[in-house]
Amino acid sequence: MNKKVRAFVSRRRYDVLALSVALVMSAIHFYADTQPVSAGQAGALAAGIGFLEGRAVDLKFRLRGQSTPHPDVVVAVVDEKSVQKYGRWPWSRVRVAKAITNLHDAGAAAIGLDMVFIDEVPRDPRLDAVAQRFDQAIQGDPKIAVQFAAYRRFLDGLKTEDPDDALEKAFTTAAPELVVGLFGYGPLDREKLKAMEADNIRLLQPHALWTFPAENGVSRYEPAFEGAHFGFPIFSAQMPLERFARHARHVGLLDVSPDPDGVIRRMAIFSQASAVHGLVPAMALQTAALQLHAAIEPAYSPVTGKLDGARLRREGKPSILVPMLPDEPNTLIDHVGTPPAFQNLSMSDVADGAFEPASVKGKAVVFGVNLIGSGEDQRVTPFSEKYPGTYLHASMISNILNDAFLSRPRELRLVEAALMVAFALVLARALPRVRFHWKAALVLGLMAAYFGVDQWLFAGPKLLMATVMPLSSIFLTSFGVIFLGYLSTDREKGMLRHAFQHYLNESVMEQMLAHPDKLKLGGEKREMTVLFSDIRGFTTLSERMAPEALVRFINSYLTPMTRIVFEEGGTLDKYIGDALMAFWSAPIEQPDHAARACRAAVRFLEKLKELKAAWRDQNLPEFDIGVGINTGPMIVGNMGSDIRFDFTVMGDAVNLASRLEGTNKEYETRVLVSEATYLAAKDQVTARRLGAVRVKGKRKPVRIYELRGMGQPSAEEAAVIRAFEAAVDDFAERRWDEAEAGFKKVLGSWADDAPCRRYLEEIGEYRVQPPPPQWDGVYTATTK
Repeated sequence: MNKKVRAFVSRRRYDVLALSVALVMSAIHFYADTQPVSAGQAGALAAGIGFLEGRAVDLKFRLRGQSTPHPDVVVAVVDEKSVQKYGRWPWSRVRVAKAITNLHDAGAAAIGLDMVFIDEVPRDPRLDAVAQRFDQAIQGDPKIAVQFAAYRRFLDGLKTEDPDDALEKAFTTAAPELVVGLFGYGPLDREKLKAMEADNIRLLQPHALWTFPAENGVSRYEPAFEGAHFGFPIFSAQMPLERFARHARHVGLLDVSPDPDGVIRRMAIFSQASAVHGLVPAMALQTAALQLHAAIEPAYSPVTGKLDGARLRREGKPSILVPMLPDEPNTLIDHVGTPPAFQNLSMSDVADGAFEPASVKGKAVVFGVNLIGSGEDQRVTPFSEKYPGTYLHASMISNILNDAFLSRPRELRLVEAALMVAFALVLARALPRVRFHWKAALVLGLMAAYFGVDQWLFAGPKLLMATVMPLSSIFLTSFGVIFLGYLSTDREKGMLRHAFQHYLNESVMEQMLAHPDKLKLGGEKREMTVLFSDIRGFTTLSERMAPEALVRFINSYLTPMTRIVFEEGGTLDKYIGDALMAFWSAPIEQPDHAARACRAAVRFLEKLKELKAAWRDQNLPEFDIGVGINTGPMIVGNMGSDIRFDFTVMGDAVNLASRLEGTNKEYETRVLVSEATYLAAKDQVTARRLGAVRVKGKRKPVRIYELRGMGQPSAEEAAVIRAFEAAVDDFAERRWDEAEAGFKKVLGSWADDAPCRRYLEEIGEYRVQPPPPQWDGVYTATTK
């Protein structure tokens, strides 16, 4: 590669990478989208993408929610009400015949049967014995005889009417609008249906919509069939009994094949039946054609010349094209939603004639079974894992009558590929120029925008855009561009971070890397909280241990304490021998900085307790610590020289925290906080006022508090704290008796309280030698 090319690639590296990813993803998209995934014939890659796209379609349906079905679609089902009245399905064919006849008499334009009658039902000779026993049971009681007269007439009907005769009569009566359901079977099922094969072929032959050229050269159509795709090919169809089939003017296949993940999202409107050299329509297509008074014809693409759907041609009205998906003979089902979306009739009411004829007049009625939990025709759809199969046919009929189909034209692939390229260029130009949090916002925003348009097209114009591949292209392009940026610009920051991670707090380091211009001398005034922590008796400890062992020992203490500072969002300023200095609210401002520092101090004591137990088991020495915390205005920034500087804090407020840490020795406490810290965090801590001190170098006294824990004190603890603080006030006002009584009362609850004993000692001394007149009750520290 010559220098000019290398220079161009280097200069346009983000564009080159983004376009490469987009083009690869487009190629994979074209490959996967042209594979017959729904038929289970695709490779692993296409099958995986098909699975994810299927799940995306399910999500779109759920986001869209229920849609309004065509008003001329009615579902008549054997439901729970029907079962409660007439018993479990299957029923007597006499009752089914009555239901079909009643729908015919009510003026239904089409009746689609989502059931197949393939077995004879002989008349049961036991009916006479049942009728005789029934008569014996009600004999002699006219009142009971009147109440059960309807049941007696029903038994007479069963005795006198053969079930198959009744159903055949109903088929004959309703033949013009009746669509008889069939089940297709393939070559693997031929053996078990061998005995009926010849009859099935003979009965199916007249119903083939499209006959291919036969051996004798006679055919109904001579279509351009070469290259057409047919999923779910069948050998023949399992026909109803011949006595029913010979009266059927219209038949329709009930087979619905799920996608490889088990969800039904599409339906084959035609199936190729090799035994009759033709196509058999789906029940939904045939039923819709009857309601529309339309003839079914194959439709061919004007571009490819291949079969791409079914045309329902109506006289004097526009024809309706039922489109098939590119490269497969399936039509997407625009699921209406949950079953109540349709106008429903209970089959018991239909059989009894207890329904309004106007509710079915001129409409398409789908006759089926809907018994949840019975296993009767339950399917998996985007809306439910137990969805009555009858409603799948009803949804497709509704789609056809509305002339509104969920479609995916071939041209969408080009649109999606163009969008992938456009997104890649946008990301290549924008991502390297914005900060990290804006990078994430840009990527997520672009993905959300695409999915929003995708969902709108799905719910509105009913265009099924690909979801997985375009979103994956955005994600992978973004990842590639950001990763490439890391390898170039961010890689140098990574090296710097690695070099200084042991010297700088992570938050300071991030600020330094994000804003190199701040690496200069100077600072700003800010309200902050600073903490000092020191080991008690470190000199004695160092004399008892070898230097190497001492270093390891101190490190085992400082490491967890430093971790606590970081976990509480603090910045480690420095280690001063065995002491630790940290501050909060810089470089990032923290409104709760005082509470964070207090929580860190409490955690110090808890962690020290754990460490002491471990040291005791290892025969190592133990020590205690003192902590001082102050809140106030401080100068924070880079302090030092032009050659080297530290990110630190300075000011009187910092010095006071250091003095408070040392004051713990005087009161024999462990954590002292200033009044400013207490006021800033009082709703989150338990603390008591010890009095006021005048630290070395300061004339103005400062009230100090002992931090006892996080959270509000219990009622009992609060009462003791109030008693202690009242005694402190009495002490400052020289009311020795009241103060003494108060401190002794506190000792009754806290027997080992060191501040109480200290005050009692001072009271004893002041009684012998009273303080001078100018004494103000403030303790004056003489050491740092």
